[in-house]
Amino acid sequence: MRALCTICQLLLLVAVVGITPVVAQEVGTLAVAPNSLAPANRSKLISRIDIIFEGGRWSDSVKLQRVRVGEVFTPALARQAMAELLDTGRYASVRASVLPAGDALILRLAVVPRRIIAAVKFIDGKLPEGPARRAAEVAVGDELTALKLPAIAERLVSYYRASGFPDAAVQPKVVDTDRALEVLLLLHVDAGDPRIVRERIFAVSSVSSPALASVLRSYEVRVGARLDEARLSDADRALQDSLRRGGWHAALVSHSLGGDRRDRLSVNVQAGAYTRIRFEGVRAFDAVELRRSLDLQESDDRSVTTLAGRLRKHYVARGFLDTSVTPRPRMSKDRSLLDLKFVVREGTRVTVMAREYPCLRGARSADEVGEEIDSFLTEALPGSGVLAAVDSTVLDSRLGPRGRTGSRPMPESLDPWATYVPEVYDRAIEHLKGLYRSEGYLSAEVGPVVPMRRRCSTQSPPGRCLPVGQRERPTVICPKDDLALPQEDPGAGTVVACRADRARGISCERSVVLHIPVKLGPRSTLWDVAFDGNERLPSATLLEAADVNLGQPVSQVALEQARHRVLEAYKEEGYAFAAVELSLDLSPDHSRARARFTVSEHEQVIVRDIVVHGAKLTLESLILGRVALKIGGIYRRSEVRATEERLATLGVFSNVTVALQDPEVPAKQKLVVITVRERPAQYLDIRPGISTGEGLRATFEYGHRNVARRAIQFVFRVQLGFLPGSFILDDNVRQRFDDLPLGRRLERRNTASVEFPEIGLGPLFRFGIEGVDVRDNSRDFGITKDAVILTLRFRPSLKFSTELGASFELNDAEIFGKDEAGALQAYLEQNNSASLRRLLDVPQGSTFVVAQRTGLSWDRRDNPFAATSGSFFSVGVEHVQAFPSEDTLTTQAADEITETVTQKEFTDSQFLHVTHRVAAYAKLTEGGLTLATSFRWGMNYQLRNDSLTYPDRFFFLGGVDSLRGFVESSMIPQDLAERILDPNDAFSEESVTIRGGDVFINPRVELRIPLAGIWQTALFVDSGNFWLDPARLDPTVLRYAVGSGLRAQTPIGPLALDYGINLDRRPWEDPWAIHFSIGLF
Repeated sequence: MRALCTICQLLLLVAVVGITPVVAQEVGTLAVAPNSLAPANRSKLISRIDIIFEGGRWSDSVKLQRVRVGEVFTPALARQAMAELLDTGRYASVRASVLPAGDALILRLAVVPRRIIAAVKFIDGKLPEGPARRAAEVAVGDELTALKLPAIAERLVSYYRASGFPDAAVQPKVVDTDRALEVLLLLHVDAGDPRIVRERIFAVSSVSSPALASVLRSYEVRVGARLDEARLSDADRALQDSLRRGGWHAALVSHSLGGDRRDRLSVNVQAGAYTRIRFEGVRAFDAVELRRSLDLQESDDRSVTTLAGRLRKHYVARGFLDTSVTPRPRMSKDRSLLDLKFVVREGTRVTVMAREYPCLRGARSADEVGEEIDSFLTEALPGSGVLAAVDSTVLDSRLGPRGRTGSRPMPESLDPWATYVPEVYDRAIEHLKGLYRSEGYLSAEVGPVVPMRRRCSTQSPPGRCLPVGQRERPTVICPKDDLALPQEDPGAGTVVACRADRARGISCERSVVLHIPVKLGPRSTLWDVAFDGNERLPSATLLEAADVNLGQPVSQVALEQARHRVLEAYKEEGYAFAAVELSLDLSPDHSRARARFTVSEHEQVIVRDIVVHGAKLTLESLILGRVALKIGGIYRRSEVRATEERLATLGVFSNVTVALQDPEVPAKQKLVVITVRERPAQYLDIRPGISTGEGLRATFEYGHRNVARRAIQFVFRVQLGFLPGSFILDDNVRQRFDDLPLGRRLERRNTASVEFPEIGLGPLFRFGIEGVDVRDNSRDFGITKDAVILTLRFRPSLKFSTELGASFELNDAEIFGKDEAGALQAYLEQNNSASLRRLLDVPQGSTFVVAQRTGLSWDRRDNPFAATSGSFFSVGVEHVQAFPSEDTLTTQAADEITETVTQKEFTDSQFLHVTHRVAAYAKLTEGGLTLATSFRWGMNYQLRNDSLTYPDRFFFLGGVDSLRGFVESSMIPQDLAERILDPNDAFSEESVTIRGGDVFINPRVELRIPLAGIWQTALFVDSGNFWLDPARLDPTVLRYAVGSGLRAQTPIGPLALDYGINLDRRPWEDPWAIHFSIGLF
């Protein structure tokens, strides 16, 4: 019997440990049965080790190295054996048990093999893969075991059956790949025939009406549709929302299926009573605005009490502090109609006449405190806005008739600074308290707000208020405790402001004075910084990273930023699971403070391996080649960001994320997972366009973002443009364009480009080849260009890039206006000036141009198309050398020896084309008020005395990109304009062959003002000037344009319509110009 008991005890010696594997798998605990670890059992030897594979898949030969037959069994030895198996990464879980074998024991290890899903493919599936994958709960990178396959199939079958395929069946299949542990999961779906809606009926439990029937017809699932439960539920919710928004506030909608094949759809509608809303006693607002304030369309809570509260909130936010709203619901006899009447007692508008701040001291004055509160009120309360109704009586007195005009209602004029809303003021003083505490007043107390408002005398005339007595003020002594910390005034709650009560005959004055105590207390100075818990990084290193200024007032905002910098210092050293907490130790009198950073370091994380998820169209080797992290190296935050930026610059991913697998599980070695979301490899884009400067445009673009799976980008673009005569305001220019044949008037820009992300110089370089065919008509000339452009770009980050390029161009330039050219020649005959001839020499005809360029840009804008913050800097230098063909001539020149006007051959030309731009943007308010500034300048520097600027390298001013008070490219260089304005000089506007210059400057300032929704307006000042002769440059002589515009934010970018006024109009210039464009500077 004793021997039998011993055998029973050994059979009970079963230690089951279930461990779900993560990337860094941990060894579980060994659960031992009671009385099974007697000393005699622990001393027994292991006679055999059995490894049993569960699930029937992926059984392979395994031999333990750390635990061998013949060793003495201990629980620790069992754990060691399990850990060795889990460390291979091949098993999802391990269970250990021991069985008796005579005087020895058999160690049995039951393992569940696992694989990693490299890809999921649905075969013959009739539903979209995305929802099906989510329903099956499978994703790339997930762990897969044989035991999970039936559950995956069952979930997918349930999804298909719920989606209207009652006979669906799923057969999962696993295919090994050439990478260890990775498999392809194939899900063969036999959906069968769908169940179709054969009949649809509405079961309505209320009185029917035409309006109700109209709403019911909007039910989305109709006869012939597939009986998809998800779609049916969505249709139920949509119909229920439509009914509630339409006035049936208590409506409930559900559905049921009937019939032999469950194909008869019954939509059960409990509409309830229709709510008709009326208002009584309203004068200040119309019913449409009040109904909008009830938020019936968006909110789900439409109870009578809630609606009454919203209505009163609408009034109070607009200054009607005494408004009372009484709901009076009345149900019809057949309970089909609920007549909901809101009886409103508006009262008079109450304004804040003044604010007082007792106990206030410190650097911030009462006016500055008021401005801080005003800025908060502006954001929280409604105002009149930029575009507001004008008082008709004021307008009539200025511009209208002098006789009787009749009585008209006053327009609504809202002033948030003069409106008292208790809840908003409570938030405002919390904001003010936080502001003071961020400046070192750690014990600062602001408020409570005490409104001081007097009662009106019962003898007051109708429509007027005669206040009774003086305003009662709280007793203010600004008490402090022994440590000079502020305390509450004993009389703070003794003052009760007047509250209007029509039932009791109480009325109050229309103004209120707000009493807001501001008690700062001592200002704490940051005296010391301490670090606790830091073992791996010395305190000196952390102090340098924190970058705090001792001796300055304590700023909680600055200290929080310092805490973040300390945390970033740890993450940069690989401590991805580090945590840093901030606390303040104050001196007894609160005058000094020590910032204490408590650090929980955890282990330094080493990159065990790097895997890529989501890359179906891109080579994994290309992605891994751009990874800054190294296997076996430290997991540094800067290298994570560098990896994300390098992959983003490939242009084939819409989203890139680099993170640790199971980031909530700390471990010394972790697997890095790069998750990418690929953009469609090919696209076709057709875009129309219009602008005042370029006219009508049409663009056809085909692109392939990922040729050969190597992120090689190919783009073919055809852009055609036509500038109608009605868009050209200058009569002379319009005539020139009208004289052009259609083939030369139709502008084009056809390009074909290929860009290579890998050229052997590393992941930060790209090389592009572009072929260009261009016909471009400017104001005074046209140019046809065929070019090949080579570009080498270095882009270490998304915001900074440099480039080196070369182009080979065959250009054909044509000067418009033969009569003007002849007039100019006659002028030159009469005014034989060598300097003027040099200024007006322009190459005309065919020219072969070789150009080399370099440039850099640093873009820190939050939005390149409509920036509200950040900055932009760019500089470019291009060396241009032009070689004329035999027929290339200058437009006009004079032989200085014979002093006769002739056309001469255009010699080789060499010059540098230099451009700069600096822009800065500041967001002035949270509402979007933005100040935008820009400064551009450029110069053509001739490298030879007889060198000429090629027409398309001139600088032109006027238009949406420079000075908006001028028509596009219409300005004349300053040195030529001075000749035109000189009454003793016969040089005229018609003598200017091309309105381009060799040097320019262009400062601009714009204030962008949000209106409502997608709409904005702007006030701008544009300035600038340009000169044909760089030696004549004078930055103090500028032209100016001011104006305003309207902008609309759209998915393709902001649409802008600007009206600019020329402040210093010259005789040949227009007084104003209108410009339409896409995008802002």
